[in-house]
Amino acid sequence: MEEDRAETTCYLTRHCDVENPDRVLYGHLPSFGLSAKGLDQGRALGRFLAAAPVSAIYTSPLQRALETTDLIRRELPSPVPVLERQELVEAEFGRYLQGTRHKDVVWRKPRWWVHMVWPGLLRGDESMREMHDRVESTVHEGLRDHPGSTFLCISHGDPIQAFWATLDRRPPWALHRLQCAKGGTLRLRYQGSRLLEKTYLSPEQIEAAVESMGAAKTPASP
Repeated sequence: MEEDRAETTCYLTRHCDVENPDRVLYGHLPSFGLSAKGLDQGRALGRFLAAAPVSAIYTSPLQRALETTDLIRRELPSPVPVLERQELVEAEFGRYLQGTRHKDVVWRKPRWWVHMVWPGLLRGDESMREMHDRVESTVHEGLRDHPGSTFLCISHGDPIQAFWATLDRRPPWALHRLQCAKGGTLRLRYQGSRLLEKTYLSPEQIEAAVESMGAAKTPASP
């Protein structure tokens, strides 16, 4: 079938920087939108992707992901469908940590220690494989519905890192050693459903690419 030979690109992207002056872990909490830095990151992502034939955006339903999606969509040359998918939502363990300040986690949330060593071992947690599988289900939906095109999946740090680490066949404790920064993305190139290439692009690399694109469009002085 032609779809089996089509080359399709998925950008598996972490939401942009969040307004969080109290430095709490926000998990699944509402009302955590993007910071000024995050707004700039989102616009840069949109400009970076504007030259790609983006056909759809799949997104986590949490506010920070939806705001990132909207910023990207505004920069694209034509409207694309936005599809919310629960499979892209934050890690389940975030519910246990949410509302706790970063500096207090180690003594207020003792289950964090077990999670760091072996995610998924405790109730209320997910294994790396479980997070990988739910992200992969949306990626495969995009591959099925948009062959030969480009689509986005907007998610969160742990699910993206679980997907990445599982692809690399890393052990469970590697989950937090891989870091997809806020506003960063994994560019995944497929032929049919077979992964051909995986490349991580940091927010700084995306910003530099956008600046280069802008410089290329600026006519030289006479």
